[in-house]
Amino acid sequence: MRKFLLFFAAISCSAAAKVFAQAEMSDSTVYRQSIQNAVSIYYKAIGENSHLYNGAEYVPFNSQGNRNPFFESPDLHSASISYDGVVYHDVPLVYDIFSEEVIINKFNQNFKIKLVANKIDWFSVYDHMFIRLVHDSSVKTSPATGFYDRIYDGSVTVFAKRKKKLDETMLMNNIVSRFVEDDHFFIKKDGVYYPVSKKKSVFAVFKDRKKDIQKLMRKNKVKFKPSFEFGLVKAAQYYDQVKN
Repeated sequence: MRKFLLFFAAISCSAAAKVFAQAEMSDSTVYRQSIQNAVSIYYKAIGENSHLYNGAEYVPFNSQGNRNPFFESPDLHSASISYDGVVYHDVPLVYDIFSEEVIINKFNQNFKIKLVANKIDWFSVYDHMFIRLVHDSSVKTSPATGFYDRIYDGSVTVFAKRKKKLDETMLMNNIVSRFVEDDHFFIKKDGVYYPVSKKKSVFAVFKDRKKDIQKLMRKNKVKFKPSFEFGLVKAAQYYDQVKN
């Protein structure tokens, strides 16, 4: 069966290659998508034998109340993911940002497994693109290895490190645990990552266009409070606007 499916995928790829080889270079994106679709069909067909379903059991943290360690929701949500060199679509997953683990169900089972982090290039869920960055010890400001939410991508890139801290308090002789959001932000400019946490640090990165950005922010009534993330993204957008 597996040999047949592999043969089918190969035939699909070959057919796509013959069709699109005659197309102009501008159609290269369509060609690559056709190849990826054929590969996706193959991996979907082999089901539980796919590399995607190799992982250890996920044991959730027993938290109380309505706080949890997950990004957006504790429920599995349809996503795309690049895993072990293959892109999978419509994969129900949940992201535990406390332990930094990407969780899926074992194939056709209500049994959660955690994927191997260093096999994940990226995953997209809730319209957020998480990229796995690897720490470069030769670069002083290089962020720690992990998944970063790419919230703006232009001549500069803005990343949010989604995190939650565990807060434990004593209540009537019982320890109550809850998770509190603790996001951190980085601007990647000219190949260098700059951690930013307040307005001053953002304008230090954009100092070559600081006055222009400030003018646009005043004109459009954009501030860094109450949402620092919103102000940061707008500042990056304005930077590209005035730079170009």
